[in-house]
Amino acid sequence: MNKTIHMSMIASAGAAVLLAGCCPCPVYRARPMVMMPAPMQREMPAPAPAVENRHETLGADALFAFGKSDINSLTRRGRGQLDRLVAELHESRSIHAVNLVGYTDRIGDRAQNDDLSLRRADAVRDYLVEHGVDGGVITTEGRGDADPVAACPNITGQRLRDCLAPNRRVEVNITAVR
Repeated sequence: MNKTIHMSMIASAGAAVLLAGCCPCPVYRARPMVMMPAPMQREMPAPAPAVENRHETLGADALFAFGKSDINSLTRRGRGQLDRLVAELHESRSIHAVNLVGYTDRIGDRAQNDDLSLRRADAVRDYLVEHGVDGGVITTEGRGDADPVAACPNITGQRLRDCLAPNRRVEVNITAVR
């Protein structure tokens, strides 16, 4: 009987295996994987370089003797002002432009004043270039007695000349990129 039970068990197990292959079993199918595109990252443009505009006024009386415009007539004080300007220009990372505008007072002939104002601006340019500033970025112009900063009505002589001193100047306009 023992043998009969044993054979019965083997037969039952075999039948179970055979029947298992016949029954409908759930079929597992892999779901398609949905790939989401990576979020678009906007490429940020590099920040624009900072443009710095500076303005400085150099008093012509501090730079030059009255009525003079050449580098040899620069005063000690004028050389000091120009040396500071040269140092400032050398410290700037990138000078884009330096515009020098010369002015005179209203005393004297207009054509001569126009010429004197340009020669003073040119003399400042020459000084800057001699001290290592790139001459290619420097422009000059002379405006004579235009754009006065002092009017000085009803004054004559030396008092008038002293009063009009602020009009005798070279304006320095610097555009630099930092």
